[in-house]
Amino acid sequence: MLLGLGLGVLAPALSRSATAQLVSPQPGFVGMTKASVAGCPAIGWRLARHGDGTITGIAYYADASGASSVKGTYDKDGKFDLQVTSSMGKGPDGTVVGQRNPDGGLVADLKGEGCANSHLTIRGIPNIGDSTGGA
Repeated sequence: MLLGLGLGVLAPALSRSATAQLVSPQPGFVGMTKASVAGCPAIGWRLARHGDGTITGIAYYADASGASSVKGTYDKDGKFDLQVTSSMGKGPDGTVVGQRNPDGGLVADLKGEGCANSHLTIRGIPNIGDSTGGA
């Protein structure tokens, strides 16, 4: 009985916090970039920018041959340093160094092995949860 009462009291509080986390805007970058290597698939990007100066996200080949995790940092001047690590199939693997541009987008270069080479110009968005992608 006491356990049931405790769960009944906690359920509304837990559901409010879960809902708040789901609807909180998460700024970031979304786009699709052409590989600089002939014959390679385009590379998709979905990156979240966190208030502590970190960036997390995914990168993937448009032909579904692989996906990668993306982790890194940005500074107060908008400079980015990211590590792209294959996590499924044969995803892109390399480093991204770049700069936020005045319109909030990202201009950078991916340098890695094989198809993991690209010049990125992807748009900044206020909430990656509301975006379906595009460049």
